[in-house]
Amino acid sequence: MNNIISRLVERFYSGGTGYSALILGLDASGKTTLLYRMKLGEVVQTIPTIGFNVESVRLKARGRTDRVLNLTCWDVGGCGRGIFSSFIAQYASHVDAIIWLVDSNDRQRLEDSITEFSTITGLVAADTTIPPKERPVLILATKQDLPKAMSLDEIRKKVAPATAGMSAFSVGVTLTQSLTDGALPDAFGWLLMALESVRKGNAPPSQISKLVPARTMHVLEERLPSWLLRAEGDSSAAEFLRQFETINLPAWDHYTHIRIAYLMLTQYGRQKGKDKIFQGIERYIEQSAQTGGRTFHVTMTYFWVQIVHFGIRSTPQLVRSESDAGSDLGSRSLDDPDDSPELDDFPRFLLLNPYVADGNLWAEYYSKDVMMSVEAKQGPVLPDIKPLPNLVVRDAIFIAQLG
Repeated sequence: MNNIISRLVERFYSGGTGYSALILGLDASGKTTLLYRMKLGEVVQTIPTIGFNVESVRLKARGRTDRVLNLTCWDVGGCGRGIFSSFIAQYASHVDAIIWLVDSNDRQRLEDSITEFSTITGLVAADTTIPPKERPVLILATKQDLPKAMSLDEIRKKVAPATAGMSAFSVGVTLTQSLTDGALPDAFGWLLMALESVRKGNAPPSQISKLVPARTMHVLEERLPSWLLRAEGDSSAAEFLRQFETINLPAWDHYTHIRIAYLMLTQYGRQKGKDKIFQGIERYIEQSAQTGGRTFHVTMTYFWVQIVHFGIRSTPQLVRSESDAGSDLGSRSLDDPDDSPELDDFPRFLLLNPYVADGNLWAEYYSKDVMMSVEAKQGPVLPDIKPLPNLVVRDAIFIAQLG
């Protein structure tokens, strides 16, 4: 069933003349900062990533001559919390390179980073479709400007066992430094040479000296593929919404709730969509025998509205052909920031936001006592463990891209 992940990644993100890379590393290592530094040319405020940020970037690659590296980057949230292993290998099998970030200033978690990195590289090496040397690994030791940062030599020595048999290059960087001078263009230059060598059938260049919330494996490795298969064979968006309106959905489960939220928010935007979700679900529970006598839970519904809306705003639109342009609901704009991908993009939404398949995701934000309280069931209650994902930063990135 995991083949559905590979098939959808290939459908949406393969092809073209550029390359693709996974950006991995422990939380707070600088993954999202790097992605939007490359995309926008500036440092933007970020929040912890859940799911994926995906952007296409053009980078100065310095070598014997300066060139441009066209790279589609997948910034993966949640590394270091035991949620990826063989699941992330389904994505890794369809990218050309891995970029691993190590926080040079976080000595306490260096071993954790190396352990996680070793797990990922072990899975990459086990992928028999591509020899290990044909998927280059770029290691960026970030935050080198901080006074207590570990040296690149120390990090390189620690990381070396995890890259045995692979084509790897390590460089120390600060993510505020120039993208046209300094270490980053050198790093991108090596990556471009390595990728071109693989594409030409040669051995990549070697290292040049001195140069989701914790999700269960069951959710990520079993539930997501089954959801993707279900979404591929599900009724059309219009038919699904008609079934919801007429109290005649084929099932009443977590998948159904997520697709309702996705379609309503996509079609109507945040405010109107939220109202329609609340009214529709409350009416469905009252009138359908499918719901098993459940009562409407205000805070739980609000939580999933926020999570799905965050996922929609974090999902980049596909560049479609002119013949497809008429089928889009419209491109996002500052005047109507809630415009989002077309209704039947639900499988791609799931692919980039796999955490929505975890029905217990709320437990990372709310204690059970708070979420199951009478107050939470009858009205919106704020989380007591950590704040919900914030759209303010996501919108700031979107505005910067438009500029």
